[in-house]
Amino acid sequence: MLTRIATAVGAALVAAVALTVPAAADNADSAPARATTTRSADASTAQAAKSAPQADARKAAAWGYVIDGSCGGREGAIRGGANYWGGATEGSGTPVNCVSGYVEGCGARGSEPVYQAGGVIGCNWGAGQKITLSTLASDFQLLAAHEFGHNWYGHSGYACMSWNSPDEVMAPTMCG
Repeated sequence: MLTRIATAVGAALVAAVALTVPAAADNADSAPARATTTRSADASTAQAAKSAPQADARKAAAWGYVIDGSCGGREGAIRGGANYWGGATEGSGTPVNCVSGYVEGCGARGSEPVYQAGGVIGCNWGAGQKITLSTLASDFQLLAAHEFGHNWYGHSGYACMSWNSPDEVMAPTMCG
């Protein structure tokens, strides 16, 4: 069992190092530093992710969020999503609210919509100015982690969100 775990961890580390190419930060005030990730050894055919996180970039500088009363009963999942990126404190910072249907008004410049079954289930306006999460999400904590990730990163080149890596957390669609 330990051999399997060690092999999986080693393979993940090799993949993270081999597939990640650092890029300059969009501005000196953004934390953590941004990176571009490719999915193929052939750079000419690889589709680069838009400001996708590196595997080790989860250690963000201190930041915070405030959970609105509309998210009653889902605070634990929101905290779990925030904690994925590290350094989060609750009580001040990005306001987070929840809706029971699809999120309206997302998709304009400065916002990052997340799709599930054709509707928008999450949005981060202005890189942390406001986050709205839909209770329709099949994995609410993953949606929260994704939206908090938009405080620093754009969508990755992956098609479907998962917990497999920071890049996959930042995929634009919740498929399951």
